[in-house]
Amino acid sequence: MNYVSKRRLRFIIPVIIMISAFSLIADYFEIFEILERKTIDIRMKICRSEKIAPSEIVLILIDESSLNALNTITGRWPWPRDIHADIIEFLSFCGAKSILMDIMFTENELPHDQSGLKSGSHDMRLVESTRVAGNTVHGFQILRDTADDYNRKLINRKLPPDFIQKFSIPVTGNFLEKENNNFYLPFPELYDASGGLGVVSFSPDRDGVYRSEKLLFNYQENIFPALSLVPLLRNQQIKTIQVKKESLQIDFPDSSIQIPVTNNGEYFINMYGKFQTYSISGVLLSMYKIQKGEMEDLPVEPHEFKDKVVFVGASAAGVEDLKNTAMGSAIPGVFLHASIFGNIRTGDFLVFKGLTINFVFLFLILIAAASAICFIHRTILQITLPVALLIGYIGIALFLFQSNIVVNIIIPSLSVAMIYFSSFAFIGIAEGKEKRKMKNILGQYVSPAMLSAVLEKSHEEYLKAEVGTRETLTIFFSDIRGFTSITEQYEVEKVVELLNSYLSLMVNIIFENQGTLDKFIGDAIVAFWGAPVRLTDHHYKAVIAAIQMKKKLQQFNLDKQKNNLPEFDIGIGIHTGEVILGNIGSSKKLDYTIIGDSVNLTSRIEGLTKTYRCQIIISQETHIHVKESICCRMLDNVMVKGKKKPIVIYEAIDEKQFIDETLLKIIQLTEMAFQEYCLRKFESSIALYHEILALKPDDHLSRMFIDRCNQYIRNAPPDDWNGAYVMTTK
Repeated sequence: MNYVSKRRLRFIIPVIIMISAFSLIADYFEIFEILERKTIDIRMKICRSEKIAPSEIVLILIDESSLNALNTITGRWPWPRDIHADIIEFLSFCGAKSILMDIMFTENELPHDQSGLKSGSHDMRLVESTRVAGNTVHGFQILRDTADDYNRKLINRKLPPDFIQKFSIPVTGNFLEKENNNFYLPFPELYDASGGLGVVSFSPDRDGVYRSEKLLFNYQENIFPALSLVPLLRNQQIKTIQVKKESLQIDFPDSSIQIPVTNNGEYFINMYGKFQTYSISGVLLSMYKIQKGEMEDLPVEPHEFKDKVVFVGASAAGVEDLKNTAMGSAIPGVFLHASIFGNIRTGDFLVFKGLTINFVFLFLILIAAASAICFIHRTILQITLPVALLIGYIGIALFLFQSNIVVNIIIPSLSVAMIYFSSFAFIGIAEGKEKRKMKNILGQYVSPAMLSAVLEKSHEEYLKAEVGTRETLTIFFSDIRGFTSITEQYEVEKVVELLNSYLSLMVNIIFENQGTLDKFIGDAIVAFWGAPVRLTDHHYKAVIAAIQMKKKLQQFNLDKQKNNLPEFDIGIGIHTGEVILGNIGSSKKLDYTIIGDSVNLTSRIEGLTKTYRCQIIISQETHIHVKESICCRMLDNVMVKGKKKPIVIYEAIDEKQFIDETLLKIIQLTEMAFQEYCLRKFESSIALYHEILALKPDDHLSRMFIDRCNQYIRNAPPDDWNGAYVMTTK
């Protein structure tokens, strides 16, 4: 583990501990409960929008089309109660197992026309159909009311004793809810005829969304079941019902059901996205056709309801039973009752993982996010990996939800965000000091753009440079020809001004091509490419910088001519080889520089520009990498002073697209002439060099090799001669 990682780790460990503690507190006290429930809404929409309710459940809906269809017959809503009686009778005829009416009948219906009608005949029709069916469950309400002038006398009334005796259920355990103080019952004849009664009271969460409901309701120590629980209780023999801390246990003679509930006794509804539904108008039309003996083309076949638990409710806006649920807004309230029954009937319960499991998930994702920030030093990965981890965790949460397992999303997301921003704040503040230090060290060697790239990396890499690292770089030496004579002819101030202007121009070119300035040696420039920022094309960038210097120098000299100032002529040597790179020097003064044999060789190559009278000479090691893009002319195979092995050198001329046909011909002839020279065919070599002179009369290289060939014709080279020319001077 490097220095930077250790420092970040020392910061992040206590941060993880603090965030974990905060998360535990937030989870325990349910600080983000509503936000978490909204994420459950999203998960439910994604995972259960296409989930089909159990086939045992059928819904008959009072929809908009039903209201329109019956408007001319019954008038506006509410309909006469004999319509509901018709539905109950038809469902009983069809063999429905249970009929659950999610419609309140709390008051007697008064007839619209007294003539020929007895008072309450519609009510009695509904009562009779309910009694005959025997399996019809009506709804009533138990709730907590705030006293006002209207309902003050209704608060804390006593339930009718016969009602308590018939519909309350025995429950054991710690039943905490005792705050209900009001009720609304079906009119007495109806509840007396009912096969069961269930509470239809629903309470939304603080954000107005209906997600959960109590399955048992307490009124003055009497317990009553929710509507969705009644079919289960009335169709089977119940031994005991036990209220436990996190479950409602119903024991049958040969089995039991554990229904998960929250601490306040609420059941979280695992909604279904699709139900088998029928419009009540279609059901009524089928009933009327059957009564007339018309059995063909029925809108709804009677067998659709056989052995089914049928919920009758409303989906029309005018009936005012639309709820804002996890599946969306304007969902019929009967969908909630049917979903609860379907969940219990099939054991399709949401399993909320407790504090321990959620903390384990949280801790793992915090460790993973912190590790990405601590141990990865590429900024793009530091930024994206924690986000990717969080997205992956959310994906896992969605996958688990498909199996009804619920884990927290909000607290882990906030925790990752906290560690994310706090870590980057630390990096920005604490590591800014280190970057400023590196900026001071490297700012004198590289361009601002290069310096920015360097500072993106860990400074640890550059601390290693104090003992040096072996690197393969491209080294650059340049020198001004005849600079000593210029200093003798002009005032010192003018010479310094000229030199500064020249050096600024050349250094800018080095920086523009991502080079690193090593040092100035008087009027000489030493630079290298390939460090501190790694470059795959450092050979090309060094040579192209030299070519640009040559071109810029022409304009520089033109400007100086206009002011009667001396012109500069430069020589540049370039070589690619292995060096020692590092902060080299004493404990009081370090230079970020290079040393090694390749540095000395580059200096010798730069010196050869005087001999061969060209501005840019590169070694074969550099030429190999640039020959496809830079046009170069072979010069010689030389053994520079102090070296035992010869090197092939080339003149770098320009990029290939700027070379004309004449120059290409000269380059080709030069290679042919040099090959003949190396093969000791000196006469044919001389002939080829004369062809070059015909194209370029002032070509110094051709005249130099003609002289050499003539010397070898007069005095043959030794038998072990390999074409290399030994330089006797630097």
